[in-house]
Amino acid sequence: MDKRERNEDHGRSIPFSLPRSGAALLPIMTAVFVAFLVIGIAMPVLPLHVHQGLGLGTFLVGLVAGSQFAAAILSRVWAGRRADARGPKHTVIAGLAIAAGSGLLYLVSLSFIARPSISVTILLLGRALLGVGESFIITGGQSWGASMLASLGAAGTAAVLLSKSSAPRCRVALACP
Repeated sequence: MDKRERNEDHGRSIPFSLPRSGAALLPIMTAVFVAFLVIGIAMPVLPLHVHQGLGLGTFLVGLVAGSQFAAAILSRVWAGRRADARGPKHTVIAGLAIAAGSGLLYLVSLSFIARPSISVTILLLGRALLGVGESFIITGGQSWGASMLASLGAAGTAAVLLSKSSAPRCRVALACP
């Protein structure tokens, strides 16, 4: 049964169904899971690429690995404001596009392997962009799920938080060796 509920913040009608379980979250949870799986796939090979492929030290290995997480933390508020202003679905889609852009920077960095300083700089920019995309994906996904299950009260909120915290953890379990 499809109903429309008024979104008081934006004056728009948002279609949603009144689910009896978290089954309505499955498409959103799947999208977040796949996005985080793809994000995590590069993590095991990045240290090898920076240290052995580019010949750079362990400090830069840590900087490249950690730059994504720093950017994710710093951009979380921006992602939340965007989800509030433009809507959670738009925020997830923007996050996926940003993450795809970071993948292009990864590819560009490979063309500068002969010049390690340029290659690692481009790679750092790509990792930072990926962190921003990650923030948009998870923040938009949580907002989207919360708005879908708002009618379930505390049980709905718990289902959203559980599903959104499960997808990234499952990604880590599957992506890392």
